[in-house]
Amino acid sequence: MNTRTHVAVGVIFHPDKNKVLITRRSANQHLAGLWEFPGGKVEKNESVVSALHRELHEELGITVKSTKKLTRVSYDYPDKKVLLDVFKVYEWDGNPISRENQKIVWSNLKQLNNYAFPEANKHIIQTLSLGSIYVISPPSCNDTNRFISVLDECFSTGVKIFQLRLYQKYEPEFSQIVSKIIRLAEKYDAKIILNGLASDVSEYNVNGIHLNSRELFKHRTRPISEEYILGASCHNEKELIHAEQINVNYAFISPVCKTASHPEKVAIGWDNFCEMSKKVNFPVYALGGMKPSELELARKYNAYGVAMIGAIWD
Repeated sequence: MNTRTHVAVGVIFHPDKNKVLITRRSANQHLAGLWEFPGGKVEKNESVVSALHRELHEELGITVKSTKKLTRVSYDYPDKKVLLDVFKVYEWDGNPISRENQKIVWSNLKQLNNYAFPEANKHIIQTLSLGSIYVISPPSCNDTNRFISVLDECFSTGVKIFQLRLYQKYEPEFSQIVSKIIRLAEKYDAKIILNGLASDVSEYNVNGIHLNSRELFKHRTRPISEEYILGASCHNEKELIHAEQINVNYAFISPVCKTASHPEKVAIGWDNFCEMSKKVNFPVYALGGMKPSELELARKYNAYGVAMIGAIWD
């Protein structure tokens, strides 16, 4: 089957922002009995946003007031190919009810993994776990105690995603550092991403893998399961488009501003960042000279969040 079914999907947030609405697929549907985020097929000559509004009204009786694009997922099941355009829905009128006899539940974001979802929806769950402030480690760790102390402070102030990017990856103490970081992250319900090879995900108990631009082009399809987060470093449109082709959950675009660590690299600036970010349908972080205080500025230029190294460790 070559036809790809185009679906508009809504991640509807409860007013308290910590819960989202999920529905259970009925017995006569594809992947019956599994849970999903509500939505439905985009009809011919219908825009994706119009389809989302229509489907959520038909399924749940609500009138959507505003949406924000989250991601796009292309996935091939053995018997069906789908393209999911996914939107966050924070504002709507009405009270969500089951209009098609489907079971509906408000699930805490932390508990989504307790439900059985189709593989394509697992990609959405992992993307939802991305924090707006993304901290990256320095290239070396000469003082493990200080390293852990700084990271503990980051997590305690709300950082939810951290990338371990150490040059000493193949030294004996690396596994010990990873284990300490994982235990600390679990305490704060944070995600640990390892900068490395796709195969590393089976060796270390991390939440995902980040590919540099060289590793990115070694893959023609997504190299790890949707159970994990997949990210990539991108510096131009070609790299961004390839990242989308392998279904990454997010990407860095860098360097946005001049950095002390890489003074030789030309900054692309906010306008170019914004143009590049609009070429793809997944979350992008601004990297290069970023600070937490620049999050709102970054969002004005279409960034999902900001990623940083020096602002934390220097």
